[in-house]
Formats: sequence, structure tokens, C-alpha cells
Amino acid sequence: MYTVGTPAGTRRAGALTRVLTSVCAGVMTSGCGVGLGTAASGTERGSAAAAERAAVRVIAEGCSARPTLGSGSFVRAGVVVTVAHVVAGASQIHVVAADGTTHEASISAIDRRTDLAVLTVPTAGVEPLPIGQLDVGDTGTLVATRRDVAVSEPFTVVRFVDLKASDIDGIATSLRQAYQIEADIEHGDSGAVLVVDGHATAVVWARSSITGDKAWATDIREAAPLLAQIANTGATTGAGGPCPGES
Repeated sequence: MYTVGTPAGTRRAGALTRVLTSVCAGVMTSGCGVGLGTAASGTERGSAAAAERAAVRVIAEGCSARPTLGSGSFVRAGVVVTVAHVVAGASQIHVVAADGTTHEASISAIDRRTDLAVLTVPTAGVEPLPIGQLDVGDTGTLVATRRDVAVSEPFTVVRFVDLKASDIDGIATSLRQAYQIEADIEHGDSGAVLVVDGHATAVVWARSSITGDKAWATDIREAAPLLAQIANTGATTGAGGPCPGES
């Protein structure tokens, strides 16, 4: 089946690639998938626990009739990394922490080309994940929220690839570097952070429309420029520009 890789909630088809599809869920009422991932063992359990504590559900309102849902993780005190196509143009953003508490969030920095965004969540006292490095062959855990339940999924890094992909508006196309992973990725998992040995290493932004266990993630170190902007910006919710596809 031909699938255009436009993030959910956009109003115009983009051209990520014929085999990529956004993993952003467009509606709060539909939920996102079922079931739990395979249980980890040994040191992987510690990594999974750290991932679950730092993970959040991202709820963005204002770009469609229903909230747009995604995932993210704390990588600094009060700071969440997620994907731009979930939060761009939102008039209101909330995150739901692992303990079930809901907090207001605001966009501090965003990159529509790399599909990364940084949110400030000042009221959440969540222990962040340190930044780490991802290598081909690594295994770890990602956490997504499905039907309001945090689900831990194991992943394996298959290879590092170059992908011809558009920005979140489907306008500019560029060559993007990404990790191809093998994992159970569903709609609503966009922004899920890959955790290896308790370290945040990459951010999921797309999955294959051909096979359900193939997805792509951006090296989280590409968010470094966005994280550096936090101390120098007074950005508020909605600072991410227009909704995807409206540029």
C-alpha cells in the first residue's frame, strides 16, 4: 500500500518517502495500540525502569479538532525532548508524567527540518535521562504511552542510514541521517526516546508502512543546538510556528 509519510494532523501530503509513515497519533479518543512489550532481563531492566520514569505522553491542541498525541522524555530537569510534528503550532501543550500527573508545557526550541522540539515543563520534578550514544547493534528500551499506559518496548539498532526526507511541512527535502531500528512501533509513538543503559540516545520519528517492526530514529545529539537555546529564549507555547503543512 502506498503511504505518504506526512505526520498526522497535517493538512497537506508531504514526501518523507514511500516506505515511511508518521507514528504520531491524531486523536486522543482512539488510543494507540495494545499489549506490553517483551520483558527485559538483567541490566536491561534497569534501563527500562529509567526509561519509564523519564517518559511522558505529549498532548498538543490547536491544530485539529482532536488533540495530537506523541511521546517524549525528560533529558534535563524540567526539559522534554520530543518531535516537532506533534507540537508545532499548538495553542496548548500538556505532558502526562509516569506517575499520572499532568503538567503544562511550552515550546522552548523547535527545528522543523529535523523534526525535533524541546519543551519546558517547570512543574514536573522528574529525574531526567543523561545523554548517551547509540551504535549499530545496540539493544535497549523505548517507552510509549498507549491507552494511557506506559509500555516498554525492546529495540535493536539494525543500521545507520541516509534517508531522503521532507521537513514536517512537506516543502523542503533533504538527506537525513537516521538509525534504522527493529521494534514494535505504533501510531502515537513519535517522540519516543531510545534508552540504552539508562541513557537517552535517539528519538523515534517515523516507521515503515510496509513492515510493522521497522522504524527510524534521529540521534538525540542533533537536539543539542535546541537545548542550548533554552537559556537564551523566552519562547512560549505556539512559538513553534504554524501547524504542520500550513507554512
